[in-house]
Amino acid sequence: MIRGTWRFISILVVALAIWGVVGAWGGDGEKEPEEPAILAPDFTLQSLDGKRYTLSELRGKVVILNFWATWCAPCRKEIPDLSRIYTAHKDHGLIILGISWDELSKDRIRKFAENYKVSYPVLHGTQSELIQVGQAYQWEGYLPTTYLIDREGYLKEVFVGARSETFLLKRIEALL
Repeated sequence: MIRGTWRFISILVVALAIWGVVGAWGGDGEKEPEEPAILAPDFTLQSLDGKRYTLSELRGKVVILNFWATWCAPCRKEIPDLSRIYTAHKDHGLIILGISWDELSKDRIRKFAENYKVSYPVLHGTQSELIQVGQAYQWEGYLPTTYLIDREGYLKEVFVGARSETFLLKRIEALL
């Protein structure tokens, strides 16, 4: 009886292994269906220097959209990495837009951006405008949250929490 049980288990293990290999190959020659492409929601916000940015007008560029706030420690930590990435790749079709979720005046946010040497455009809006952007992106309120958008305007990835320069570069270089 024990010998028959072990034989059954052995056959079952081999069958499951073969099934796993065939499944990994996509035995019928078909690939797994890809997730449908999602067009990044359009918005218009003003930068601290008064320039208006509309996402749809940035087609042809890779966009990093970073939701952040001055009081957010992880946001502060990733600002130097984002600034280096922007400075190194802005001439290759990259734009980083930092959307400030602060309830501070533009002057106070501008002073913060100067102190932290933020090299990319920092956007701000009224509470109503920011809420609309947050809802459009299904943002859950975590800071920082970063959206990676390809040259055609499609949302490629979303990162919650601070990410290193190396991590972000791996994601964007394939899109540049």
